[in-house]
Amino acid sequence: MKKIIIPFFLLILLLTNSCKKNNPIDLMNLNLNEKITDVVDFNDSKSIGVETLEYPFCLFLEVRKSNKYTFDDIELENQEIFFQIDSQILKTDSITKQGGGHMQLESFKNETQLTSILNKYKAKNTIYGYRIVMSTTDLKNKILKKLENKYGKGIKNANTDNGIYWNVKDENKFIFFAPDYDRLVVLNNTNLSKTCYWDSNNGLVDFGNCNQETYFKELIVSSDKKRNPATKMEIVIDTAWNFNNFKLTKTNEVTFTKSSINKEFERSIYSESSSELNTTTEVIYQNTDTSLFFYFTYNENNQESNILKGYSVLDFNNVKITFENGLKTSFSKDEVIKLFKKEQIKNFNDLKFSNYIEISHQLYEIKLVFGDKDLFKSFYVMKKP
Repeated sequence: MKKIIIPFFLLILLLTNSCKKNNPIDLMNLNLNEKITDVVDFNDSKSIGVETLEYPFCLFLEVRKSNKYTFDDIELENQEIFFQIDSQILKTDSITKQGGGHMQLESFKNETQLTSILNKYKAKNTIYGYRIVMSTTDLKNKILKKLENKYGKGIKNANTDNGIYWNVKDENKFIFFAPDYDRLVVLNNTNLSKTCYWDSNNGLVDFGNCNQETYFKELIVSSDKKRNPATKMEIVIDTAWNFNNFKLTKTNEVTFTKSSINKEFERSIYSESSSELNTTTEVIYQNTDTSLFFYFTYNENNQESNILKGYSVLDFNNVKITFENGLKTSFSKDEVIKLFKKEQIKNFNDLKFSNYIEISHQLYEIKLVFGDKDLFKSFYVMKKP
């Protein structure tokens, strides 16, 4: 009989893979108070940080293409998974300083690096929720079947076409199935509001007696000392979305620093890691008195080559703005919508539950953000990558 000889290193590899697949973490049965180190493999491709496109008020730990996770017996090997981590420092409106669509993720390779990042954000070392990116229709159907088998049919989410949610009181869990946005969101609600919930994929969900104004005030607590300057800075936004005499993609950093507007602005260098191999660095000028932010490209050795790529205005109370396209800071969301044609609004079909309007533009990402009573609150303009 012919013997089959398996090289030793291959045998070890096979055994290692077998152990990993035989001991997966079943996300469906987590209590969602587990330590991060108990649910994350340091050998996986992962990053941690701020991701306001998903949800602005917690720390996110993103794991990519891990073979460590299942949902009941559904394998999630090729799915992105986000773990949510409580961070009080991020429960402030200051997180939107980076423009309202801000991402600042950094990789970590061991527990020491993880602890350092958690300390920086004053975050807990436990998770309180997760999000599964459901990338296929087949996966959505399988997950929905599992949820309905365990929790019943769920409640229709009126904010979305096909969204469903469950309020599982005996497990202290909120479950949001949002197939229109490829998301399953599961949260331990022990320290969350029991009457309201909001995120960008599910809209505002009322579990009963939801006081929206109180909820959002508790959800977003300003970390800045508010000031009301005697003389407000006058700003003109032209029809090309340029800021005063500063031309997007043309004005350089030296021109900005020599201008009269550059008073009490703090300069900082900011790096954003979207993956272990991809890091973007930019120059940011911020003025907390006026809540203004300017963003420039970064060249360490030549400030004249640092070009203005965007800006954000986050508090209309401290500035006086004129829009040459007819927009006014006093407008409601409905009044702003009337200014633009349907095809000019990128997220037109989501406006019924979205707190922003995204203007379609060939060169820039433009978002107009609304606050209490759907009043125009802030906006930002940024050159597309």
